[in-house]
Amino acid sequence: MGKISNWFPPFAGILFVAFFVLAVVLTGEGQDATKKTAAEIVDHYQDNEDKEFIASVGISLAATFSLYFAGWLRRVLRDAEGPDGILSAVAFGGALVFSAGAAIAASVHIALADLADDIDPVALQAINGIDYSLFVFFPVGLGTMAIAGGISVIRHGAFPKWLGWLGIVGGVLFFGPAFFVALVLVPLWILIVSVMGISRSREEAAPAAP
Repeated sequence: MGKISNWFPPFAGILFVAFFVLAVVLTGEGQDATKKTAAEIVDHYQDNEDKEFIASVGISLAATFSLYFAGWLRRVLRDAEGPDGILSAVAFGGALVFSAGAAIAASVHIALADLADDIDPVALQAINGIDYSLFVFFPVGLGTMAIAGGISVIRHGAFPKWLGWLGIVGGVLFFGPAFFVALVLVPLWILIVSVMGISRSREEAAPAAP
């Protein structure tokens, strides 16, 4: 497939989606502190310590691989935009916001799994309340990346226009009641972009092969 520097960055998008899905499946809808008592929340994290810890690792890895993917995406969009384009930079900035927010969310989640046996149940309930509401980095981060990337694609043609519209729709849905639909559409958008990127890297490497 050529040099790892050519195919790994787009492949990182596939790894992001894999670990993102893992984290979402393991955490589910989370523990709503307004509907569960402190004792119920403590019991949950005591009974599911390993699962919640694995979910935190999944979030951390998703955040890491999103940076490699976004660095590559910025280059691809910038090549199509030209030196005066800013949408590629905005998309990359969105990925930075997501990665930082996801790292914080993973840290809070690890604390819940690790401290369930050691601190006052009310204190754990308060931490859980923060964890449950820690989602703004999704629209500000992934939403911005998908919207800016989608607009860039439509204007400058780095990828097919339909893919640009998919990114815009997914990103916009992050900012409304259809949040959970965006959790499907934006990773799907990243997955498709990644596959196209890998295909391009193989095509570019093919002429150089003996």
